[in-house]
Amino acid sequence: MSRVVVFFKKGRLGAAALPIVLILGGVIVEMMVASAFVAYSVSKSGLGDKMSMQALVVARAGAMDAVRRVIRNKDFYNTDSYTLTLGTGTAQVTVTKDSPEVGKTRVVSVGTALMRQKKIQADLKVNSTTGEVNLLSFDEVNI
Repeated sequence: MSRVVVFFKKGRLGAAALPIVLILGGVIVEMMVASAFVAYSVSKSGLGDKMSMQALVVARAGAMDAVRRVIRNKDFYNTDSYTLTLGTGTAQVTVTKDSPEVGKTRVVSVGTALMRQKKIQADLKVNSTTGEVNLLSFDEVNI
């Protein structure tokens, strides 16, 4: 009875498959990382736009609240600022009397939603005798 003994050199059997597996695995991992980055970017940009718009709305509401307070009381001012909370956003509102010039009142409202901030500035002309209030400007300004 004769025995046939076949000898293979150690490591030769899987030598051709290893580079192919490594290359395919690398391509798959690269595609997964790229897909995750694109999904993250798309979701964050939508959320950022939403929070930016919410911050603007909160800032406008804070400025309108201050204008209403000046209309009700011609001598109203608050240089320390007060906080107005709307939903998840907050507005820091400052009212400065005779700020740009005598007879005018400046309202500055900074709205914050999550990490986004927007600033609204309004200038009012207040008649000290009659109490008449005229809105001169109401604009978004850069922070």
